[in-house]
Amino acid sequence: MKRRLRGLREIVAAGGMLAVWACGGGEAGRSVEATARAEIEAVTRRWEASLLAGTPDMAVADVFTPDAVRLPSGEPAVQGHEAIVRALEGSAPLREARFTIDDLEVDGTLAFANGTYRVQGPDGVELSGKFLEVWKHTPAGWRIHRVMWD
Repeated sequence: MKRRLRGLREIVAAGGMLAVWACGGGEAGRSVEATARAEIEAVTRRWEASLLAGTPDMAVADVFTPDAVRLPSGEPAVQGHEAIVRALEGSAPLREARFTIDDLEVDGTLAFANGTYRVQGPDGVELSGKFLEVWKHTPAGWRIHRVMWD
């Protein structure tokens, strides 16, 4: 009986390890999250570079999903590449643009990020606040699918 019970414990323990792995936990889950974080951080750095260059409209396809929605504080929502490009056309180069992801959670093909931002316009006016992003994994990689900020 003890031998059989020991075998059952091993099966349950192995099943638990499999469940942890399948649900995104354990080493495999951390690896997936670390890979997603690295790619999301790289896309974020490209977005910052486009803001500093004054060309965010040129970076939309590289940063946002085709049906992305931007929800600027106090303004109407902007949906899709064309509308986002129109909203960003003529942007002046910023002196500073920094987006810091404080927390990132990956769940399948979606990732949820929140953090803080700080930008400084060409006139020296600084804005800072918080953001919440939903990222979507596409054939082109991770892209912002929804974003809102204060």
